[in-house]
Amino acid sequence: MEYFNLLEFNKEPFSNSPEPEFLFLSPQHNSCLQRLELAVRLRRGLNIVIGAVGTGKTTLCRRLIQQLAGPVADDTPPVETFLLLDPAVAGRAAFVRTVAMVLGVGALQDGEDEWQIKEKIKNFLFEKGVREEKNIVLIIDEGQKIPDDCLEILREFLNYETNSFKLLQIVIFAQPEFSKNLAARTNLLDRVNHIHYLRPLSFFQTKAMVEHRISVASMDPSRPPLFTLAGMMAVYLSTHGYPRRIVSLCHQTLLMMIIRGKNKAGWFLVRGSVNKMRTKTARLGWAALGILLVASAAGAVFYLKDKTDARIPVVSHLQPAGIDMSLRESRAQKSGFRVPFTKNDLQAQEAFPEFLGTMEIKKGMTVMGILEWAYGENKPEIRRQFQAANPQITNLDQIREGDMIRLPAIPARVRPFKKEMILVVVESGQDLNRLYHAGVNAAGRDGDQPLIFLPYWNKRHGRCFALVLDKRFTTLQEAQSALRLLAEGRAATARVVSEWDADTVFFNSRITQQRDFNTRDR
Repeated sequence: MEYFNLLEFNKEPFSNSPEPEFLFLSPQHNSCLQRLELAVRLRRGLNIVIGAVGTGKTTLCRRLIQQLAGPVADDTPPVETFLLLDPAVAGRAAFVRTVAMVLGVGALQDGEDEWQIKEKIKNFLFEKGVREEKNIVLIIDEGQKIPDDCLEILREFLNYETNSFKLLQIVIFAQPEFSKNLAARTNLLDRVNHIHYLRPLSFFQTKAMVEHRISVASMDPSRPPLFTLAGMMAVYLSTHGYPRRIVSLCHQTLLMMIIRGKNKAGWFLVRGSVNKMRTKTARLGWAALGILLVASAAGAVFYLKDKTDARIPVVSHLQPAGIDMSLRESRAQKSGFRVPFTKNDLQAQEAFPEFLGTMEIKKGMTVMGILEWAYGENKPEIRRQFQAANPQITNLDQIREGDMIRLPAIPARVRPFKKEMILVVVESGQDLNRLYHAGVNAAGRDGDQPLIFLPYWNKRHGRCFALVLDKRFTTLQEAQSALRLLAEGRAATARVVSEWDADTVFFNSRITQQRDFNTRDR
């Protein structure tokens, strides 16, 4: 019996193989994937993804190949992808020959020079792209290994084009050192359609990634969490949000659970599984995080003691009319502990919506991507509520272009924040479809200032949708400075919001997870 069967898994949840189905689509991964697929299908030429070791490039690469192989509309050219795993070769001639072999160019002869092989590649691409009407994509993994003088060859490949489109689409996945090589080749850099930089996951994204992989692999996707909150803190502190490290540590932790006969992975079990993964930074952080855990535990004990006489959870920053906050709020303020509210608490309000609205599925959209963008996470509970709102969808992994879906109004699992929270709102309105797709299309367009899609509700305005900068600010001056850094077209419509109605309910948990912006973040 495989070890994972003992924990009621259908398959290994933390395999080190790049299995596309296990890819956790964080907002940045989802944005990157959608941009890449769109660029390929529009035949935009060269696109690059740069990320440190372990940020999920290889898994993202495999997922892209999987999506490009999916069904398309009748008038869209089918995509053929070719993967070059290791571009480390000795010289230009060897690189050209390697690319030709990967593409399946026939009739290669020993002794042919670089020019002859490039001509065969050109004829092959013309045959495939024009006569067979196919979209040919060369995907290069480990792009930092491409020799400098071979980058010029890639630029030449991009010159193979008709009057309407480029014959070869190129996607490069590389480590950060590739940026220096690219910067030295301005003639190639000018031809790049888009560069996406992958960053490590936040704590909440790390937690969501672990829960996503467990849910996908489990016999019962709705099973209770295997990691306690303290256990997840230990995972994040040790891995710093790098997906590969997370997978490796969680694999070791599951083995430790079996050996010790545990059904939950807590702080000490995870810490005992770290072994060689523990870095100096992590060792220094254990003590600090231990203090945080003690403080959190003290608050939790107070909450549990008070739980018997409390009917409604405390939401100090959101106080819908009709909810008695009195005694419970004063106690909670003393303890410093807050718990999330439930949808039932809010539905007592007359105007609180059941749904955010209805959307039409467009090409390239996935349920996981929609949930991540709309709610900031795709936890099993959110998937269950989405499924209940859309009974016509029998398989969440199979949605078709043109399908209509409803987004249920699922309040975010919030942490306390002040009603005078300062955000930069780039665009807002009450049209769900327009704001949703405007945000997806604009993801990453403002350089280092990514956007969040923020649905919210209050009694004065009803349902509203906004695109906001992915950062909270502590002063109006800081927010104004960030606003001035926006592109000219964005800055014209953007505004700073420094106070929210007391009864405002947010539906995207990501905004509640952001640190306040201050000078130390700069």
